[in-house]
Amino acid sequence: MAHNDPNFGRYDIQYFNSKDNNKKCKKDHGSCHEQAFVSISDFSTSTIAKFCEERKLLELVEAIIKLTVRITVKHASLERREIISKSNQCYKYNDIRIPIYGSGTVLELSESQVHVLTAKHVVFNSEESKNTECWLYFDGNSCKEIIIKGLSESDSNKKKDWCDFTCKIDEKEIEKLQQSLREYEQGLENLNRNKMKRHKKCIIVSHPHGCYKYVSMGSCELDKHGYLTYEAPTCRGSSGGYIIPIGCRTEGVFIHSGSREVEGVSIGQSSGEVEQYRTDTGQ
Repeated sequence: MAHNDPNFGRYDIQYFNSKDNNKKCKKDHGSCHEQAFVSISDFSTSTIAKFCEERKLLELVEAIIKLTVRITVKHASLERREIISKSNQCYKYNDIRIPIYGSGTVLELSESQVHVLTAKHVVFNSEESKNTECWLYFDGNSCKEIIIKGLSESDSNKKKDWCDFTCKIDEKEIEKLQQSLREYEQGLENLNRNKMKRHKKCIIVSHPHGCYKYVSMGSCELDKHGYLTYEAPTCRGSSGGYIIPIGCRTEGVFIHSGSREVEGVSIGQSSGEVEQYRTDTGQ
């Protein structure tokens, strides 16, 4: 199913934020998703971590956890009206409420800037990126988060639903992120060695409901249109979360875009492939 099919489902963005959102969520992380949707604090002892360790993917997942940010958009651009009014999506422009919460990943950096990749429907353009905050290391009560401010859109693709934007960052934080990016690159080599012809899976790292990070896992397929569809659990606020496809031969990065219910099962769908960030290391 093509991603721009207006009947696919909903975008997984969260309006407003409350710690009670997790408790009120109909998906109930604590019961029906107990083994497939775990908080960062429980990740190391989870079945997902065991799965990753057996396939030498733990380094990659842990690197992405470090690079994942919570995104807070404090201003909605009027340019959203054009795309939403033509798409018959599940929300209208007038339904946009501020702030918007989503997820993103730091995938590139320079001396004083980082590039964050997220969904286009989370951060729509440069106007919105300038009114966006990214929370690094927002993992739990014992963690010290770092808040960085958005600067401008670097690149985006409306049809594929992804946006790359820059943020200003203190130089003292660069070294830590550089190390995480090195671990990420090393982890990609092991990802490319995983050749699962059947029972392909994916792992998603995101900030459901604008709260602390969660990791989810589920079956996954690459459809004929070049999008991933999967049963890995997600919630509102997961939009823009990084997807690790295991066993699917791809060259670029995918991020979470939306979901729908099919016979009581939540089916997620990715953005289109972001070819600017290659995952094929030539292995």
